[in-house]
Amino acid sequence: MAKNLIPEIAKMLGVELGEEFKVVSKDGSERACRITYAGLLVSGSSYSKRLLMDIVCGDAEVIKLPWQPKKGDACFSFELLGGKWVVRSLWCGDFPNEYALFDKGWVYRTKEEAEAALPKVATEIGVKYEL
Repeated sequence: MAKNLIPEIAKMLGVELGEEFKVVSKDGSERACRITYAGLLVSGSSYSKRLLMDIVCGDAEVIKLPWQPKKGDACFSFELLGGKWVVRSLWCGDFPNEYALFDKGWVYRTKEEAEAALPKVATEIGVKYEL
């Protein structure tokens, strides 16, 4: 039996199995997709070998969607502490203030990602920060 190469294809495309992303075709059309072990699932309802071939051949582009944690996930963002912005951990509880952080793009999977982003964010809004 041959090996299923779908997980390796997903990795080459920079997405994880089950992660939602957008595919933009040369004609400008956009579709929401996920890669599963069975192939490319389009808009949650049908598999498309043709669209997968378009991606592989360079006739369509994969656009990663911003990551958003699920309720109960741990993530990282910023807070004001002693007059300076610092990186802090956050348990996502589906609270209103979290939506503001998501909208600004200030929620990160890892502490390292948040620390890498903090200098630019602090400079843009003119605040002091500490890593």
